[in-house]
Amino acid sequence: MPNKTGPATSSELVVVGLLAIAMGAMVTLNVSGVLPGKGARAPIWVGVCGGLTFMLAGGALLLRWLAGGETHDGEMPRGTPFWLRAVYYLIGLICIGALAAVGTWVAFGPGTRAFSMSLPFLGKGPANEWLGRAVFGTGTLIVWLFFIVAARTYWRKLMHASDPEVQPQK
Repeated sequence: MPNKTGPATSSELVVVGLLAIAMGAMVTLNVSGVLPGKGARAPIWVGVCGGLTFMLAGGALLLRWLAGGETHDGEMPRGTPFWLRAVYYLIGLICIGALAAVGTWVAFGPGTRAFSMSLPFLGKGPANEWLGRAVFGTGTLIVWLFFIVAARTYWRKLMHASDPEVQPQK
């Protein structure tokens, strides 16, 4: 198979979007008990947040494809209706928030956690619970900060897109 570099093609955007939706649906159906599984050691909402993140991210890819967006910039094309652009950004915020919520539960939620760790040349083994919580807590704080920055950025982009002076001529 040739080594491909450069932006994804339109058909690749669709395939990746559909695969992400399918993976998220499998996770969500598994943790909800619709599909058989090992049984969750976390609350159902944690698994649903994980599955929802994949489904919404795949949906955002399909939405961008349907709107005729480029595959390399991550944005909706110029002239996309305000409401569609707002939905696209809202999907992004929900994905970031769901990831942050899962990390928050791992780091700060009740109950014990079991972490493992692997180090080069030393192997793999169990890790201290408080070390694992601290690492997840740090990551979670970073994701929540990213959520705030993304919300501000999306808001500014929406307000700029609604400015009639920057709208394309019809």
